[in-house]
Amino acid sequence: MSDHACPPRRLMRLLCLLACFVALLLSGRVASADDVKQHLDKAVALYDGKKLDEALEEFETARKLAPSDPTILNWIGFIQLQRQRYAEALEPLEQAVKLQPDSIPTHTNLGNVYFGLNRFSDAAREFEAVAKLQPKSADAYHNLSNAYYKLGRLPEAVAASRRAAALRPNDAYEQLNLGFVLQASKNYAEAVAAYRKATKRMPNQAEFWLNLGLGAQDLARQAQAQPGAAGKAQAAKAQEEARSAFARAVQLAPNSYQVREVYGEALADMNRHAEAAAQFEKAAQLDPKQFNPLFNLGNAQTRLGRLSQAASAYRRALAIQPNHRESLSNLGLIEFKLGKYEEAAQTFKTLTQAAPNNVKAWINLSASLQSKGDAEGAMAALEEALKQNPTGPGAAELRRALAGQYFRKGSPDSLKRAEEEYTRSLQDAPENPEALNGLALVTQKQGKLDEAIGLFKRAVALDPRYADALNNLGVAYELKGETELAVANYRKALQADPKNALARRNLDRFEKPARAAGK
Repeated sequence: MSDHACPPRRLMRLLCLLACFVALLLSGRVASADDVKQHLDKAVALYDGKKLDEALEEFETARKLAPSDPTILNWIGFIQLQRQRYAEALEPLEQAVKLQPDSIPTHTNLGNVYFGLNRFSDAAREFEAVAKLQPKSADAYHNLSNAYYKLGRLPEAVAASRRAAALRPNDAYEQLNLGFVLQASKNYAEAVAAYRKATKRMPNQAEFWLNLGLGAQDLARQAQAQPGAAGKAQAAKAQEEARSAFARAVQLAPNSYQVREVYGEALADMNRHAEAAAQFEKAAQLDPKQFNPLFNLGNAQTRLGRLSQAASAYRRALAIQPNHRESLSNLGLIEFKLGKYEEAAQTFKTLTQAAPNNVKAWINLSASLQSKGDAEGAMAALEEALKQNPTGPGAAELRRALAGQYFRKGSPDSLKRAEEEYTRSLQDAPENPEALNGLALVTQKQGKLDEAIGLFKRAVALDPRYADALNNLGVAYELKGETELAVANYRKALQADPKNALARRNLDRFEKPARAAGK
């Protein structure tokens, strides 16, 4: 649909946070064992009462009395982990692992801390240790899959997730996670199968249907790239499954901005633009600060030919992101089509200020100014554009547009300037048929018919279906008195473009009298 940034859609299961609730007996080597136990018991009670700050204070006091007790270290690290204070959780858990290298909860907690710190290699190492210590732990493989995914080790992530799903076959979230890593691996068919299992196990979870729809969309795109009828049939089936899944997600979460937006994009991909527009409008109502649904609404309304509604949507989008280039370009083109040249000129002016190297924006600005009757402004815009883009293909396009403006003025001096600009444009983009056609028109206007015919021929040789150049070549032959060649080129122009009005009128001047005489 567009290049806009979207919020995260593929929802991963939260990592398991395994607390170490093992109550280790304090050995006699600690002189104040009773005091330590008293603080420890009080801390656990505070934790059970959800008073984390007070519990943490008690555990820290206990640690001062027994600095090498792994139970206390684990508790401190676990509480900090719960509070997502990963840096504070790291040191006590690393100490605990050294003291208890075979402790599954300690490795798990430390792995989650590393994950929170984006130290994914270290996290994977801890989760691998858990899997080795407890080979039938689904949590270990689930977390390991997530760490491998973050490291870009997708085959290993898939293998770990398959293992977790096999160990916990009825868990919908394991199927969701498996679908996610399979989708990331571009194994879309299996991803869709995993998402289906998740929806069957928990049919009322909107996020599961959302992921199924996304997976089916990817499967449809993959199938569309395959040649033959079989690929098209598979793509159509997958597209319909995506649409159905998104529709179910909307039923379950009708007030979810994210679900509405994704559903709208799926409908747009299926060319169901009216339905897409309704979803984008609803998404925009649910979260008026979001740019994406308004931009996509503008696109959908444009494809439906509802230009006024499209313009309104783009203006709403631009109120959120005033310098969004594609929105400005689309809005300006719509305003131009609606005959609102003053508004189009202002929109394109804003675009040229935001993107001074956007050659199309300058040309559209010039065309808007010309259409509203400001020929001098149109030329000034192109002159300014050339200052911003003095060389290269972009400059060549600007020079062709500027030459056209001078040609329309028609004075000898203007024709001379048009000739110069067309010539310079050919220096930047040699053998351009439009520049050759324009230069030929200038030379024809100057009475140099043979030179014009040569240039028209070069343009047609470069683009044999260039209807305007074929028609112009016919006109040049007619001016020279070579009627048969003129008529032949008018016919070629109409073959290239049956709707070319100039070629039709020119040919009719010869054919209608001939038909009348034949009667």
